[in-house]
Amino acid sequence: MSTLRDNIFFLYFFASCIILLTAVLVKICIHKKVIHGETARKILHLVAIMTCVFVVHQTPDRIGLALIFFAFSIVLFVIAHKNILLPSPRRSYGIALFPVSFGFLLLLPIPLHNILFAMSTLGISDAAAGMVGEHLARKKHLFLYEQKSWLGFFTFYVSTFFIGYFFIGWTPVLFVLALVPALSELFSYKGSDNFTVPLVAAAWFTILQENPVLGFNGLFFIGMVLIFAIVYYKKWLSMAGSAAAVLLGTVVIFSVGPLYLVPIALFFATGSLTSKLHPKSGDASGRNAFQVFANGLVAVLLLVMFFLTEQHLFLLASFVSVAISLADTLSSDIGIYFKHKTYDITTFRPVKVGLSGGVSLTGTLFGTAGSFVFAVIVGLIFHLELKEMMWIGLAGTAGMVIDSILGSLFQAKYIKNDNISEEKTTNATLIRGFSWLNNDGVNLLANVLVVGFFVWMTQMYMM
Repeated sequence: MSTLRDNIFFLYFFASCIILLTAVLVKICIHKKVIHGETARKILHLVAIMTCVFVVHQTPDRIGLALIFFAFSIVLFVIAHKNILLPSPRRSYGIALFPVSFGFLLLLPIPLHNILFAMSTLGISDAAAGMVGEHLARKKHLFLYEQKSWLGFFTFYVSTFFIGYFFIGWTPVLFVLALVPALSELFSYKGSDNFTVPLVAAAWFTILQENPVLGFNGLFFIGMVLIFAIVYYKKWLSMAGSAAAVLLGTVVIFSVGPLYLVPIALFFATGSLTSKLHPKSGDASGRNAFQVFANGLVAVLLLVMFFLTEQHLFLLASFVSVAISLADTLSSDIGIYFKHKTYDITTFRPVKVGLSGGVSLTGTLFGTAGSFVFAVIVGLIFHLELKEMMWIGLAGTAGMVIDSILGSLFQAKYIKNDNISEEKTTNATLIRGFSWLNNDGVNLLANVLVVGFFVWMTQMYMM
């Protein structure tokens, strides 16, 4: 081992030969129809990533190795784009994404132990879940863009559980350690899990090391899962939406604590109730994973930043994120319910009720009131100053307005038979916005922009 560490060139050459030889062998096996194409890809995935684990473990120069990973990702991106290594009708860029993820991990100020756990989770658990899901799962479900099976999820979870045992030994924390990476893998698209899973696994490993005792958090977690089971049964959330909510809720409970779920729970309960005011809408059949992430992901990530840095600013920014989502939801649902005159926020022309970019006096007033009431509630719970509550309420209202502006200018709108709609149907023509940008994307974009501006302004002038 010490010889390899002393001769970095030989180490890299040896690792490259192993990966290249494996790629050649699996390609031959596919051509000879010895193994199925997806199985071959998972074998290459396992060998390549675990070889990278070995290299990372042996290399003392993290920055230099990170740069090598970034360089290789460019080459692999070209290979994936040309679909020349292991041709597949389902083109995936995962082969080019895992070196980027590994490079980022090496540049972060976290222990090598955490990085090796994250890389091993991707290499072993993802490969195992993929092969089991492909060959043994009888039923799959659409979570975001891709079909995933619960059998594959269970395989990923069990595999990660034992990887965690290898790294930290027996502890009840293992049951939670394996859950978040396994849930995050469900929400991948064209190999994006090769980028997200290592980052999520490393962050989660770090968080649980900071707070290794389950205690009452475990009971709150069980209660949360039961609540979301009821919510799914009541069709307030779809199956994918429930899984996304459990993922975000788990992160909050085992990082900052259950109390910090209250703001998000307030939004969810209010939004679920107001969506029932117009039962013919898509939300009435259950909010999906897109909507859960669009309205909750930014807030949860900010809570994680608050946990890791202990900077009060990130806590306030998280509350701002929820206030934006709440104000936008109330203004939309209440505005649709009362069906008052609605005008496009950028052109001031009358538009159909419910069309993105359209605002009404009633909806705007309810959204503004909801933002400030929310600010007062979280202010009382978390002992905020009056000026902090004011800024949360104002930022939530501003986010509602920005959301409407973005919806008017950039969200896709189609026309068919003189009827303007946000849904692309047969023979419908795009008349405004981008075809790839829907309401959930606008919600997320507005949230990020306003929260980012709030953080900058707070640092510069207000605190």
